[in-house]
Amino acid sequence: MFSSCFFYQFAVKYHYSVIEQWMVNTLNDNSFFKPTLLYKEFMILDLIEKDANITQREISEAIGVAVSMVNSYLDDYEKKGLIKRKKYSTKTVEYFLTKKGKERKKVLNISYLSDSLKVFKSASQDIIKFINQILEKGFKKVLLYGAGEVAEILLQTLTLDNDLPIEVVGVIDDDINKLGTSLIGTNIVQIESVNEIEHDGILISSYTNREAIMEKLLNRNYSKNNILNFFEN
Repeated sequence: MFSSCFFYQFAVKYHYSVIEQWMVNTLNDNSFFKPTLLYKEFMILDLIEKDANITQREISEAIGVAVSMVNSYLDDYEKKGLIKRKKYSTKTVEYFLTKKGKERKKVLNISYLSDSLKVFKSASQDIIKFINQILEKGFKKVLLYGAGEVAEILLQTLTLDNDLPIEVVGVIDDDINKLGTSLIGTNIVQIESVNEIEHDGILISSYTNREAIMEKLLNRNYSKNNILNFFEN
């Protein structure tokens, strides 16, 4: 179902846009993942490739280590032939990736993406179990409520697994800045549009606001039997 080849083709098609962004955000959350030396190396090389004028202070803030450690990493990378420095003054330095550095970054990127996809795959498998439970209840067309990371992963999972006979017909969100945009090709709408969209039920796809969303739906006389909660109380 989730072959490495399929994941690779999907990642290439979307230029890592959503998956990589989710993984970077997740891995940067130090309460869950601790950045390894390899991950820091990948991040530093990536930052340098994107901005030759980046400062050591900016790198330290981006990867969450002391400036002295950044300087030590850069010295090591220069000795290994991964980067070159062009000094204009003691405070003004440009950094460049060498050919070897670019190749190293690609290797790290592939390894990083491969390992991170294992996390994504595990999360997706749990979501598939939940979706199958929804199908058993007779829900085939659903609205998601909450255009955040949970909705994003749900939509990605459904995109990857075309065998699941369930359709997300829209994503409801209370943030006016999101209205009129889309999430993984699915329109984001306001709650007032609920009656205009044919659907079987609403899946609350928010953890922090799930209770407020439930209350809001019930206050609108929406049937509690048609409300699904990804995060059960």
